[in-house]
Amino acid sequence: MRRFPGTNFVVFALFNQFLHPNHPLGWIRRLQVFLDDAEVPSKDMFFVVRGQWISVEHMPTIVDIWWHMREEAKLYIARDPVDPGNHEVRCHFHISLQVHTDIIDRDDIWPTLEQVVSATLSSTETLEHCQ
Repeated sequence: MRRFPGTNFVVFALFNQFLHPNHPLGWIRRLQVFLDDAEVPSKDMFFVVRGQWISVEHMPTIVDIWWHMREEAKLYIARDPVDPGNHEVRCHFHISLQVHTDIIDRDDIWPTLEQVVSATLSSTETLEHCQ
């Protein structure tokens, strides 16, 4: 696990469930995350797949890392631990409609499609805390 001295993280797993997932991470033009209806700043999030840490702010520029079908990734949110109990999490993936190519739409010429994944996560089971 990568450590950031003095930084607390809340962590949860995501699985790639896109219908056509064969694209680099930059295909995800924007990722918005809401924890208990509060939007998490993208500068405070890291997307981790196969041990590779990617700042959510920089995800739209990634052309050489792919998130494969049904593969697990973890989202690390830099913040203090959440209170015990259940928490609502929503992830809004804004994906490029430029779907039939391996390149990314660096200039955001193509429209995006918003896909939302939501879940109720327990602070004792699926919503981890680490430092």
